[in-house]
Amino acid sequence: ILKGEQKYYVSMAHTPDDIRHTREAWASALAAIAGRADIMAHFDRGAVGDDGFLMQVGTLSGNPVAAAAGLATLEILRRPGAYESLFATGRELMGALTELLKRHGVTAQVTGEPPLFDAVFSGEPVRDYRGTLRGDADMLRRFNALLRERGILKGEQKYYVSMAHTPDDIRHTREAWASALAALAG
Repeated sequence: ILKGEQKYYVSMAHTPDDIRHTREAWASALAAIAGRADIMAHFDRGAVGDDGFLMQVGTLSGNPVAAAAGLATLEILRRPGAYESLFATGRELMGALTELLKRHGVTAQVTGEPPLFDAVFSGEPVRDYRGTLRGDADMLRRFNALLRERGILKGEQKYYVSMAHTPDDIRHTREAWASALAALAG
């Protein structure tokens, strides 16, 4: 695990059996599986034999371009302050979206972690994935379409925060959210 990530996701009082890092959760080009040696040994046929072997496959496994992107990402994430910057930007954006939703009287909740979050258009508490499914999917589609019209390219779900986001990007995002929410509320 990258040292910066530990303080956000791993309690030192608890040692997980394994940790899976997806490209989406890291908001990066890299994915990984980490864990105790006895569990990780199952990915090594030579160590556990055919009966104990687990094959690991992934979309970009073994792709040299993906590997180069992953190494470059690790280099950046190891820089002092990288995680603090990523999480600070995400917290700023999450707070801004929460405030703008309230200001425009739009019922929704901002859920997720600072590097990866979204709005769920629901008045019910969202505590898990099933809670996100109870959100108003049509309202989310309309909101996303309004954002695209305002220069914010967002997929159907989630905002992916990047260390490349500048103060101007954040300002533009806030303005686009305000305009789109005004259109939704009006």
